[in-house]
Formats: sequence, C-alpha cells, structure tokens
Amino acid sequence: MLWLIAAGTALRLAAGWWAGLCYGESYYFACARHPSPAYFDHPPLSILLAAGSLHLTGEVGHLTLRWPFIALFAGTTWLLFALGRRLFGAWPGFFAALLMNLAPVFSLSVGIFLQPDGPLMFFWLACAACLARLLLGPPPRRPLLWWAAAGAMLGLDLLSKYSAVLLVAGAALYVLARRDQRRWLAHPGPYLALAVAALLFSPVLVWNARHHWISFLWQSTRGLDELQGIRLDWMLRNIGGQSVELLPWVWILLMAELIISFRRHATLERRFVACLAVLPIVLFTAVAAYAATGQRHFHWGMPGYLLLFLPAGETIHRQLARGSAAFRRGLGATVALSLGLMTLAASHVATGWLKDGPRWLSAALAGDKDPTLECIDFTALEPAFAERGLLGRGDLFVFSDWWFRAGKVDYGLKGRLPVLALSRTDPRSFAFFDRPERWLGKDGILVTTKTSVEEVSSHYGAYFARISALGPVEIGRHGRREITLYLYRCEELTRPYPLPYG
Repeated sequence: MLWLIAAGTALRLAAGWWAGLCYGESYYFACARHPSPAYFDHPPLSILLAAGSLHLTGEVGHLTLRWPFIALFAGTTWLLFALGRRLFGAWPGFFAALLMNLAPVFSLSVGIFLQPDGPLMFFWLACAACLARLLLGPPPRRPLLWWAAAGAMLGLDLLSKYSAVLLVAGAALYVLARRDQRRWLAHPGPYLALAVAALLFSPVLVWNARHHWISFLWQSTRGLDELQGIRLDWMLRNIGGQSVELLPWVWILLMAELIISFRRHATLERRFVACLAVLPIVLFTAVAAYAATGQRHFHWGMPGYLLLFLPAGETIHRQLARGSAAFRRGLGATVALSLGLMTLAASHVATGWLKDGPRWLSAALAGDKDPTLECIDFTALEPAFAERGLLGRGDLFVFSDWWFRAGKVDYGLKGRLPVLALSRTDPRSFAFFDRPERWLGKDGILVTTKTSVEEVSSHYGAYFARISALGPVEIGRHGRREITLYLYRCEELTRPYPLPYG
C-alpha cells in the first residue's frame, strides 16, 4: 500500500511541476492573495491552504500551490484503504485505493490541482470513517468523542465545499432506514456533531451574512437563468462525462455496486456506503437535466463515486480469489491503459505535442479547440510588462474582461500588480478584492483577446479618458505559439466601472 502511495505521489509531483495551471487554479491563486473567511463561489479551506503555502515558501510556482493537494491525496488514498480494510478487509481496501488512483478525475484533477475537491475528498472519507465506527458494529466506549470527531471532519469538509452537507443527508438516510440505528435520534451524539460542524463553519456564515448571503444564493440558484425545460440530452452528456472521467468500464462497475448495495440481502457495510454515496450522484446528475452548467461539471458527484470504490474493491478481490481470468485481465488492462492515457494527457498539457500527430488529431486540436489551452501559463506577460516599464508602479492597476483570464493574468505577473476583473455580469471573487472607486484618476492596463481599440472602447471607453494599444503578447507552449493577448493602456479612470456585486 505504501508503494502505491509513494509511486503515485512521485508521479504527481512531477506532473504538478511540469504542467501549467488551469483556469480555476489561476483564479484560486488570485483568491489566495486575498485570504478571507469565505469567497463568492466557495468556502475558504482550499484557498487558505494555497495562501499558507505561498506565505511559507515566499515563492510563486506550480508546486508551491499544488503540493498541499498532492499531500492531501496521499492521505485520501490511505483513508480509502483504511476504511476499506475496516469494512471489507485489507485486500479489498487495497483494490479500492488502486482503482481510485487509476480513475483520471481522481488521480489527476483531485490528486494534483489546487481546487476545493482535494480537501473535500479527504475530509469526506475522514467523516465517513468516523460514522462507520459509530454506525457499524459494536458502538465505541466513548461515542460522544467519536461524534465530536465526525462533526469536526464534517466542519472541515464544509469549509472545503458546500456539497459536504450531503454527508449529513446520507447518514440520516442510513439511520432512518434501519430500526436498530434510530436510537441515535434520541442520543446527544449526532447533535453534538452538528454543533461542532456549525462552529467550524461559522466564519463562512458570518461572511455570508455580511454580504447578503451572496455565496449561498449564487450556488443554490446556479443555472436557473439557463432553464430550457427538461433536457435529457444535457443529462446524458453529463453521465457520459462522468464515465469518461472515471473510465467507462470503471463507471459501469461503480454503478452496478450502487444498485447491488441497495438490494434486500446486501450487507450492512454495503448499505452504509450506498446511503452515503447515492445523494451526490443522483442530485448532481439530475441538475444537469435542467441547468446547462451541470452538463459541464462532471466532477460534482464524485464524492459519491469515491465511496463506491469500497464495494468495488471487495468485488475485485472476490473475483480474483475465485480465479476470474476476466477480472485479472481487466484489472491489468485498466492499469496499463489508465497510466498510458494519463501520461498522454499530462505530456500534451505541458508540451502540446499531440498537435503534431495524425492529421485528424491535429485538426481536432486546431485553434481554440484544444481544451488544454487553459493550462498554458501567461509567463510572457511579466517580461512584456517589464519592457514597457509597467512593473512596480503603485499608480497603475491591471484588469481583464473575464474572471478566468484575470486569474491567469495575476499568476502570469506573479502577483506584482493589483489585478481586477471588470465585468458587468460575472467578476466572481474579484469584486471583493478591490474596487474600481479606489483607482479613480489612475491608469489601467487591459489584458484581453480583443484585437482593436474600437472593440475595447465599446466596452470601456465611457470609463477612461483615452485608450491606446500597447501591442500584442504571444503566449507559447514548448516553443509553439498558442495564444495571442493584447495590451491596452486605459488612461485616467473617470468614473467607477459598475460591478454587479461586491
């Protein structure tokens, strides 16, 4: 087991150093420069981990931001093994951990990237482990301590992502479904757990109360402005995306485990896992049926799939013990194919070499069709600003017209200038970091993909005295030109740009 963790961690450290930050990571870097009890779109834990690493090392770099999440995933792997060992045995626990490490969404995205899902998965499993100690087998001698521990893990999970509240619903589903567990409803333990979780989560509540509950309102109504009735094609696209991120045959196995675990003769351990797993999978798949944003966020239900690796590990161990050639060959093929695909993806993210592949592949990745373009750092911005004498200026701010790009700009400049996102519709957390009013009379540098002064003036001309072009900046990857940015000097902010909130 330790070899699996050590090998996986070494590979992730290499990939984390090599590959550029994606849009979300660059945005979270910008957030980490402004530590806060909460943010517009997320609770703070993942961002505070990055902020702590920046403060500790004093450096801005890929591994500075990513190493806490790589370390957390090593812990997640161990927790999955330990919980699987408790519920089903040591070998089932190992196969559960192995299967998780072979699923690209976990091994690459959760296991490397600066994002809320890293701590979410770790504390999700930690809370589930505490609940398993309480709800399966003989009760512990000091149940209140275990309930307090479960509450602490739940609180930290809520500080990672709001969807951790589904753990409470899943545990309640298991307790209510079993007559022998309903005694906990009259026990102080569950209420102590909720109190501990609420205490840890209280800074987020206070921040939201001071900002008109904006984070909760935005998350709970997300996608409602896109309603087009029930769209089964969106939901099917979401399901397809989930299966690709997990590997299609692994997804089929996990869904089979979910169904089997709700059958009448399923073991208590399987029933417990299924109750904690089912809600995030069903809920976020259903969201995709009416909200366009749901069809793009395949990872939202992954905490549920994380738990389903446990019974899947038990099934793999049982089949291998029976001498199943199909499972043995399937597991070997999964290891080889998964490692190959992830190596292919990681190397292309870093170099873009697949664009030199067969004609059909290079055509599919031509222009802005390549999804890995978002992982190209804007490293050319810092020297471009230095050449124009724009660095180290206290009377100058930088802005972009898209919050994703503003994050890339902030990381490209290594935080050396204040960066704003001037957008009338969606500036995200940038609206809380700085205000246009503070820069009245000052000059701003716009970083955008807009190619003409006329186009820029149509958006920002009413707010600045003059706008002039400073020329293009070519952003490359491994010697290949990939993105062209354009710089504009926007002189003398004459009136505040209207942000929708903040």
